[in-house]
Amino acid sequence: YQAEVSQGTLQAIYEYQSMICGLTGMEVANASLYDGATALAESILMACAVRRKNLVLLPSSLPGRIRDVLKSYSVGKNVELKYLPYTDQGTLDIEALKKGMSTEVAAVVIAQPNYFGMIEDTFQIAEIVKESPALMIAYVEPVSLALLSPPGEYGADIAVGEGQSMGLPQ
Repeated sequence: YQAEVSQGTLQAIYEYQSMICGLTGMEVANASLYDGATALAESILMACAVRRKNLVLLPSSLPGRIRDVLKSYSVGKNVELKYLPYTDQGTLDIEALKKGMSTEVAAVVIAQPNYFGMIEDTFQIAEIVKESPALMIAYVEPVSLALLSPPGEYGADIAVGEGQSMGLPQ
């Protein structure tokens, strides 16, 4: 380890985290996970540990590759993933969310914009979630936050996303 060699990397990470805090409206940011799917999985495990519960409500419109990662992470951790349906308009079914809410829910995940490119009513979803002890996890596209309300504004407890769009193309 040489501090002089690492200084540029540390500066870049600091600048990235500062930019992410600005975009998301969150107080702190982490830059140590590889992709959005693993960041979401880790946030779910964190929410379950904090709330000491194992039920997580998610939109069924999450991409299959993300659902596969979440399934892999949750198997050995006794985390129950319950997927909520979406409406004909392609947004989260609010009535299904209301019915799914209970004191046993550790977290509710929303995707903004969602897989279909639709904009969720995050303020309404947050209002429902905040009536319970559950944490709200926002899975966001960072570039979209230049136009959409940031997770910190609608009260998300945790915000995660795929950083690929912020860097080099795939």
